[in-house]
Amino acid sequence: MCLENNVVLKGRYKIEKLISVSEFSIVYLGYDKREKQQCVIKEFYPNGKVLRDLDGKMVVYKRPSFLSRFYEERDIFLNEAQIIKKYRHKNIVEYIDHFIENETGYIILKKYKGKTLDKYIQECNISYVDMIKKIFIPIVKAVTYIHKKRIIHRDIKPGNIIVDESNKPIIIDFGSAVNYKKDDVRKIFYTPGFSPLEFYSEKSKQGKYSDVYSIAATMYYCLTRKIPKKVSERVIEDKIEDIRLFNKDISDKFSKILMKSLSIDYKKRPSSLRVIKFAAQLECIRLKIINKDGSKKIRNIDVN
Repeated sequence: MCLENNVVLKGRYKIEKLISVSEFSIVYLGYDKREKQQCVIKEFYPNGKVLRDLDGKMVVYKRPSFLSRFYEERDIFLNEAQIIKKYRHKNIVEYIDHFIENETGYIILKKYKGKTLDKYIQECNISYVDMIKKIFIPIVKAVTYIHKKRIIHRDIKPGNIIVDESNKPIIIDFGSAVNYKKDDVRKIFYTPGFSPLEFYSEKSKQGKYSDVYSIAATMYYCLTRKIPKKVSERVIEDKIEDIRLFNKDISDKFSKILMKSLSIDYKKRPSSLRVIKFAAQLECIRLKIINKDGSKKIRNIDVN
């Protein structure tokens, strides 16, 4: 079902190899012939609903009745490009191009050399101070930036963040992002452990506090190596474990802010990321980040 290597799109973007396949898209490593550099090519391909034609390129629909729905979902897919193109930030993936070809949609993004955040924390020896200062605070600032534009990300998680070779975090996927001021029915997107309860319903009330949950969950994972308990398993009896049980470096105050941000009820969470950012900055001060040695490591982590 995937495009073959060396296929050229728009006369400019050459397919080099397959990266991944999901329910709604195929991601390739590409090469931008004009700029002479690698890029990422995302193709809209709703698996199970379409097929590749005999030419190996054109997308055809299994049932004619799916056609109108296909166009709607393709527009939703291309909305990611519109968001990234309009709202540029140093910690947000860089937009290159988007277009319709082969009866489907394509998004072209900058290729970053680095590791996804989950792999980065497993393989790199980063201090607790640097984790807060160089990873978490920039991510919070980037998401705060899009919140000011009335956009919520809805899929913040370690797998959607790349830490590049200069140790700069880049949010790479905006496929779930929506304007939270609109009352449209929202397609369900959720990642167990990182998504709040309101993401499990198309008609639920969603807002900045929804991303607050996901960022807190990402922090929880990075500082404990444990994915937070699924919110769907916490509804009847909430047994989520306090982050300080696994990492004693975290202050009691910062821990309380993160755990509050992981509340099932969105009304109990901070209403914006300003609280988390302020708490993270205070945590840096507590750890005397101005000291040059940065020797305080992430320690006392129970990985069992």
